[in-house]
Amino acid sequence: MIKKKQKLNKKFLKKEYFTQRGRIALSYALQILKLNKENKILLPSYIGLSEKEGSGVFDPIRQLKIGYEFYTLNDDLSINKESFTEKIKQDKIKAALIIHYFGFCQKNFDYVLKTCKENKKYLIEDCAHAFNSFYKNKKLGAYGDISFYSIHKFLSTNDGGILLINNDKIKIQKKIDDRISKRTFTILYKSDIEKISQIRRNNYTYILEKIKDIKGVHPFYRTLLDGVTPINFPVIIEQKDRNNVYFELQKRKIEAVSLYHTLIPQIKKDEYPISHQISSRILNLPIHEEISKKDIDMMLRELNKILKDD
Repeated sequence: MIKKKQKLNKKFLKKEYFTQRGRIALSYALQILKLNKENKILLPSYIGLSEKEGSGVFDPIRQLKIGYEFYTLNDDLSINKESFTEKIKQDKIKAALIIHYFGFCQKNFDYVLKTCKENKKYLIEDCAHAFNSFYKNKKLGAYGDISFYSIHKFLSTNDGGILLINNDKIKIQKKIDDRISKRTFTILYKSDIEKISQIRRNNYTYILEKIKDIKGVHPFYRTLLDGVTPINFPVIIEQKDRNNVYFELQKRKIEAVSLYHTLIPQIKKDEYPISHQISSRILNLPIHEEISKKDIDMMLRELNKILKDD
């Protein structure tokens, strides 16, 4: 019988699931890959801890009691190839997680993809900062075996995460319920993602040109590659105390953030000094779609005053 309307056929649905938060999506990913104390995950040595929110990356690992090890990062937060290769070859490591910090694709991404494939290890892409960034005309999150996004970090919502499973060989034993608020889903559906992304890119390039005239600070990334949609504008405070700069900006009603101003205690300063150095000096300036060039000029003027102040 040929019916006038088709039935819902799951083979035509993407393995994409909505969650309340990005960290919940990560928790699902860890369980789907059956990671545990023995089957460990390899983590980057730059993971933050917030007094109010905890750690979006490490909390699910700690709560599920999953074994872990860290790999070293370079001073631009790119993956140290030697450290990554040494750790990924260990039998006890079953998966590796990479973070596309601030919306920028990992510089050694091709190497990571190749190394994980050669060693038959799963790759989890953390795209919490990279909601609409691309690499080689392919969206970040489409490369890993499993990826996840954070909607509320990119759009004006209070919740929302997305879990994406790209590897068809991965069997989903655990039921995954789509849980997202109606408001968040509506905003996600109605938002002009490309227009928002272009404004963020324009604001980034505008700051990139203007900040050259300010002493005592430099951009963390000095170029903006095609396809990258930054979540903010990360800078390094060279001499001044970063925390003082942050609070002075707050007094002037400029809401910057520091990702990540505090690292989880498991990342030891003597083992990962570069990570701690970045953590103590980084500041992230807002570039979202409601910020105008006039706002940016004001923000940079105030930042310049703070850095000049003795």
